[in-house]
Amino acid sequence: MTASPWPRVRLHLAGRKPSGDSSSAPKGAGAARLDEGVGVSVLIVDDVEDTRELYERYFQFRGARVTTAADGEAALLVVGSQRPDVIVLDLAMPRMTGWEVIQRLKGDAQTRVIPIVVLSGQDARESALEAGADSYLEKPCLPDELLAEVLRVLGDATRRSEH
Repeated sequence: MTASPWPRVRLHLAGRKPSGDSSSAPKGAGAARLDEGVGVSVLIVDDVEDTRELYERYFQFRGARVTTAADGEAALLVVGSQRPDVIVLDLAMPRMTGWEVIQRLKGDAQTRVIPIVVLSGQDARESALEAGADSYLEKPCLPDELLAEVLRVLGDATRRSEH
């Protein structure tokens, strides 16, 4: 077996003792932290299948539970049924853009607390942050850089919820 070039990091939900069963793990923004145990839930939304698959595999390798969606409509369905800890969101997609997803999620009291990391090829940092995104990264983005930003945003959300 060949050693991985990436250090092994496990993600787990705060206040949850490590176990093999994640079905009773708390859901929602701000619940995640870096530690041993159950992975945080990440929703990756991008209309490019290769992009979704790249980040999905990397995040799974790093211990996260990952769901993907190919457009904004599918993303809203996932959020309604699974309530991810964090969303990685492209802006330019068919059927429903990332802009519309941000507007809907941040306009709803039940979902506004879910952190959104925009990952886009558009030069739209200021507009995305003003629209309600919690963070903005420009494509192309290395998976480890995206993971670091997701962990930072989750840490910020955890600190906000504790106050």
